Amino acid sequence: MGAVVELLTADANVMATAFTDDHGRYLMAAILPGQYQVRASAAFLLPATRNNLRIQAGAQMIVNLTMSTLFEAESWLPAQKRRADEPADDWKWTLRSTASRPLLRMVGGDDQGVSISSSAPEAHKAVQQARVSVTSGDGAFGQGGVHQVMLLNRTLEDGDSAILRVDMGNPPAGFPLRPSAEVSAGYERRSPMGGNTRLVTSYQSHPELTYGSGAGLQVMRLASTQQISLGDAVMIDVGTLVQAERLAATRFVSEPFLRVMARPTEGLMVEYRFATGRSLQSSDDLDKIKPPADVLTDASGRPLSAKGSHQEVSVSKKLGTRTVAFAVYSDNFSSGALAGSGLIDRTGLAGVPMVADPTTGTFRVASNGYWGRGLSGSVVQPLTPSLAVWGEYDLGTALWSTAGPAPTLNTLTSTVGAHTAQAGSVAIRGKVLRSGTSLKAEYRWQPLRTLTQVNTYNASPDEAYLGFYVRQRLWCGRILPEGIDAVVEATNLLEQGYQPVLAPDGHTLFLAQLPRAIQGGLAFNF
Repeated sequence: MGAVVELLTADANVMATAFTDDHGRYLMAAILPGQYQVRASAAFLLPATRNNLRIQAGAQMIVNLTMSTLFEAESWLPAQKRRADEPADDWKWTLRSTASRPLLRMVGGDDQGVSISSSAPEAHKAVQQARVSVTSGDGAFGQGGVHQVMLLNRTLEDGDSAILRVDMGNPPAGFPLRPSAEVSAGYERRSPMGGNTRLVTSYQSHPELTYGSGAGLQVMRLASTQQISLGDAVMIDVGTLVQAERLAATRFVSEPFLRVMARPTEGLMVEYRFATGRSLQSSDDLDKIKPPADVLTDASGRPLSAKGSHQEVSVSKKLGTRTVAFAVYSDNFSSGALAGSGLIDRTGLAGVPMVADPTTGTFRVASNGYWGRGLSGSVVQPLTPSLAVWGEYDLGTALWSTAGPAPTLNTLTSTVGAHTAQAGSVAIRGKVLRSGTSLKAEYRWQPLRTLTQVNTYNASPDEAYLGFYVRQRLWCGRILPEGIDAVVEATNLLEQGYQPVLAPDGHTLFLAQLPRAIQGGLAFNF
């Protein structure tokens, strides 16, 4: 819905423009005979083009276009991490599998449209794409220094797809460390009966991370998901994540999930979700093929489990172009995770449940687990076919500091407890079609003394206070080749929510939901 479809001549002049309706259909009437090409574009989707279309006088032509959502920077499928405000995605409302999503349609010649089944077989062409990105900045936890990222994606003729991502990170000058490495590979197989199966495996090596008397983190992950569609009324999404982490010891964990969506009436969606970990709560979470560097350790350097449970029931309703949603949930965490910023001496790590990243000056501290429940509401209002505004309110449980000014890390666990808190966020996301700018700007507010996010399972880890992401295609004519994008990303730009805490060596550190990080660079597409 809302895709921009352009009819172009052989020399790329735009002859007509149309927008797709809520079923993905479009119509162009009274087209002169000749040879054309059709191009479709939409926010967060890869543009699709069909070339060498010859329209004859008095004839109709039906052109089905499948817009590939594969291949986005740092992503397999470039969807946002699943949020309570996600019902704006029309694929969710139609409850069709990836093998039978509504297709874009064009009818030329006559004014009369032709009805085509949205589940009609669609021919695929083998497509291979690549992207090389170079980024640098102060970075977030586990993302310091200069990173070179190579992303390869191949779509097969039967609609199956495979992707490979390699990230090599060189630490900043002055840190005699080996480069970090992240390798991820994914495969998606589409079922002709509806649904799809995904498998993603990844390996991470971060020699820069330090803990207790040791250094270095290694993580191996294997995630698999299966979507099953029962007609247009019910979709079942199940999967599991198996992960092995090694710090001072090795820990194995399995985190299954279940998600059931039902549409009792048109425009109404009821959903139940059960998850045991934040990393994988649905098949959509495999869209972000970049693995997170989430790790917790005890005072002796052994990895801790952040496994818990999340149960949620949500109801979403479409009111015209606007979407409203309401959810109630219950959470349980075996260990809490506190983030912070500040340089800490290696000797100060002894006896503290902390993992530090000296290249970015960030760290993570483990705290006691907690249980909580809450509710949330959200509204999504499109501004243009490719740009929308989100608003969300959360009332739930978060970790709260009860200590006085500047407590010590050694006593932090005893001074942090679970309290009821509120949070609100507003965001604008989408794409400016005229300039080709991909944009995400967000401000998420919480009380100053909260140390973790409210509604943690639904909030993305990079959402705290003011942040933005901008991706701009560079148009420089013959000066630069085509396919170059400039990327800038900033989180917690105003450095809000910082709370002082004393390290064992006497230095002052700061706890924050998300320390400030700014990164930028170039991406080369070919």
